[in-house]
Amino acid sequence: MDVRPENAIRDLQELKDEAWTAEVEHGGEALTLWQTRVRTVMERSLGPGHHLTGALEDVRYTLSAWSSSTPDYYSDRARHAGIRQTCGLIDAAIYDLRLSLPAEEPADQRAYDPELWEYVKRTVEAEDWPKVPAMVATFVENHVRTWTGDPVDSHGGPLTGEGLFSKVLADDSEFRLGETGSEIEGWRRLGVGFAQAIRNVDPRRIQSRNDARRYAIGVLGLGSLLLTQLRHEHPEPFQIVTVETDE
Repeated sequence: MDVRPENAIRDLQELKDEAWTAEVEHGGEALTLWQTRVRTVMERSLGPGHHLTGALEDVRYTLSAWSSSTPDYYSDRARHAGIRQTCGLIDAAIYDLRLSLPAEEPADQRAYDPELWEYVKRTVEAEDWPKVPAMVATFVENHVRTWTGDPVDSHGGPLTGEGLFSKVLADDSEFRLGETGSEIEGWRRLGVGFAQAIRNVDPRRIQSRNDARRYAIGVLGLGSLLLTQLRHEHPEPFQIVTVETDE
């Protein structure tokens, strides 16, 4: 990548701080320029093929449908929801980049959901990077399923992967994330994307890649982001669940 991690971290933090200035919040040219700068920094530091860079494509800043009678504040709420979702992706990118910096510890446990970190930390500390994504996928899905009462499909079978996140984060679900329609949709897409891109691949085969560390840390950041938001919005039902590991 052609941007040093420490410079990218600084630039992304500045962009996150800029997100809620009056100019960007109002939309228009300032918002478009802000979106472009966020994408540029993430592409040049993480790579255009990184899943966090790709997730920017799914962020919506406008209503999916509107008419001449739609109140202006609906559009404002949709735009602000998109800004918040992008800021979440910026946070995940910063976590990823921080862990690529030289340090005494292979990862900073304060950056992640504490239970998830406890589950993967020995594997991370051993730098067994190919195992980490599958462990994260298993942990996140297990917790989401357990926290939400083991939801089932129309045939009474256990929901897994894409089906689980689609139901748990559905518009009418008590466990949905976000306040506005576009924000709820964004979090659902993030959860379903996690299941499709990570859960459906990594538990089934060992990936051989020269960026295994960066990829594993990115998956860890995304899994932590989902768990952190679930705990934040639904703290009461999401109690500690112990998952045993052979590590």
